[in-house]
Amino acid sequence: MSKYAFEPVFDGKNSFQLCIERASMFPGVGKIAVLASSDCNFSDLSDIQIEKSDSWTKKSVLEKISSLSLEVSQKGQAEFDCVYFAFADSPFLDPSLAGTLAERHIRYFAEYSYADGYPNGIAPEILSVGTAGILAKILKDDESVTRDTLFSVIQKDINAFDIEAEISSVDLRSHRLNFFADSKRNLLLIKNFITAAKEKIPSAEDTQKIIEEKPQILRTLPKFFPIQVYGGCPQKCSICPYPAVTDSLGRKDFMSAEKFDSILNKIIDFSDDAVIDLSLWGELGLHPEKIKLIEKVLSKEELSLVIETSGLGWKDEELETIQKLAAQRNERNAYKLDQIAPLSWIVSLDTNDPQRYAELRGAGFAEAQGCAKKLLALFPDDCYMQAVRVKGAEDDTEKFYRYWKENAPNGEKNIIIQKYDDFCGYLEKKQASDISPVIRQCCWHLMRDIPILIDGTVLLCKEDLGVLNDNKNRVLGNIFSDSLEKIRENSDKYYKEQCEKKYTQACADCDEYYTYNF
Repeated sequence: MSKYAFEPVFDGKNSFQLCIERASMFPGVGKIAVLASSDCNFSDLSDIQIEKSDSWTKKSVLEKISSLSLEVSQKGQAEFDCVYFAFADSPFLDPSLAGTLAERHIRYFAEYSYADGYPNGIAPEILSVGTAGILAKILKDDESVTRDTLFSVIQKDINAFDIEAEISSVDLRSHRLNFFADSKRNLLLIKNFITAAKEKIPSAEDTQKIIEEKPQILRTLPKFFPIQVYGGCPQKCSICPYPAVTDSLGRKDFMSAEKFDSILNKIIDFSDDAVIDLSLWGELGLHPEKIKLIEKVLSKEELSLVIETSGLGWKDEELETIQKLAAQRNERNAYKLDQIAPLSWIVSLDTNDPQRYAELRGAGFAEAQGCAKKLLALFPDDCYMQAVRVKGAEDDTEKFYRYWKENAPNGEKNIIIQKYDDFCGYLEKKQASDISPVIRQCCWHLMRDIPILIDGTVLLCKEDLGVLNDNKNRVLGNIFSDSLEKIRENSDKYYKEQCEKKYTQACADCDEYYTYNF
């Protein structure tokens, strides 16, 4: 658990204490066990069984659950019918929902049960006695524990198990809510919901009402920081607006490693577990200090890094150096529940046809393909080949997909087919299909993104390209001179407008509001 699980949130109690308290209220509970790391000290949990390990894996967790659930009573029978499973930083666990889930589980002789359509952290999962031991046998001993540990194992042979689900009357999954006290962002979300519930722990039913009536409280702290660190591009892509609004082929300006590091420190102080994206505009591969920039991010345990590149400007030895840096970081973060990789790559190729590549992007096909294959070899689980789906070019996109599905180490898992973006009318509308929601929702990017230009200018949104033409209408501030608190505050009014179903200026014509980064 992170330090945020031990910060008071309600009635002087922290999320860990609330989680244990609410778990004890689950129907039929006879014993509570906490699976903890060896260095944890829970001296105040006299009634709780503490099970410690230096390195929990999915396999060892399931083996421990099995041994705990199969303890035999004096009558020679298994003492427990089933096991509730939850993470100990979940203060909103709902005993009523847990009871409904357990009743269904027992009535239909299920082996595994879960709640579907609810925010994460509201309901436990349930395993029948013996099922954990069966699951442990199909696992290797090196799979790290994640938030979806049980379901991820069930998925390996999902048809072999009897599964039941308690389905929410309103599907709340689209809000991507995590009621885990695992970050400053989620701790703030938890506190917002307690306040909105009139100073009580909200039930699953309360949560649904709060989301409908007070959507503005879902906006807590930003998560995704796309940062421009180099002004130039080696190509003039026809599906990118940047070359049209700036002389990208001639620019060689860049952000120094020292200035970049100062931004990272500000981000950590403000919202800690952020994802840094390089580069907002321009090609990182041309940056003279690119290794330093990458090293700066990977040296900070709180941050993750995404590199978006054309595949041009990189040398093999540079990529090998970066792989070693990432491997060192992976070792340090081996037991984090967060599934975001410390370093991910997205290579924008758009096609595997050299002639079409020249039409879309310009010269450099062979170099880009070579870089892509090198990255896939070095980062097989964290590298993605990307193509933008454009109207009239579906056949080419399908060929791209089929090629990399056959040639990438993890097949389709290494592929991104990106929606076409016309940048609020800066480009011709070439969307291949309309995948927008029936009912418009508040913009994910206003909720979670903070885009930053080379000079420190903070944009409301990367779609609003008027800023690059000296239209400072919706600039939020400058990261080098303003605090992130003030910058975030300056964007509040725009998000509030969207909560009220008002969409002004560039937002009125935007269809990127439902796309989600992190």
